[in-house]
Amino acid sequence: MKLISSFLLLLLFLIPVDSIYAEQPPEFWLKSMEGKRFRSSKHNSPYVISFFFVNCLPCIKEIPLLHQFMSTNYPSIPLLFIDPIKSDSKKDIKKFSKTLKVPLSNFYKDSFGSISKKFFKKGKMYFPTIVGIKGKKYLFRYSKIDNKILNEMESLL
Repeated sequence: MKLISSFLLLLLFLIPVDSIYAEQPPEFWLKSMEGKRFRSSKHNSPYVISFFFVNCLPCIKEIPLLHQFMSTNYPSIPLLFIDPIKSDSKKDIKKFSKTLKVPLSNFYKDSFGSISKKFFKKGKMYFPTIVGIKGKKYLFRYSKIDNKILNEMESLL
């Protein structure tokens, strides 16, 4: 028994703290493509973020699906599609929104990538990345959407 507790204590010091305790989501504020401000610190209720870029093929498939799912099941929960890619212009995003038939009010341009850097470790971004947040807790983080994940999201929101 003493050997097991010594081993567990040793593991505790070898495992990074952030893998034991879930870190808090970063605070941020951002304006939508229509000029509406979103401030994360003012939201104790859930919200969902999807990081994308306009030429991301999985994003093109998943953004309409995620928008339909959220607007049908959770119309009061904010859904933010955030584009952190410098080369994507606001004009590109407006065209992207129109092509996908998803309201422009859901799209945000993270022009300097400052928000996305808070969500991605070591500068490695993955698209799409869908994050659910409630208050100071992560609800979920996915890199794709399918029926299984939509069911999981439903149970977590």
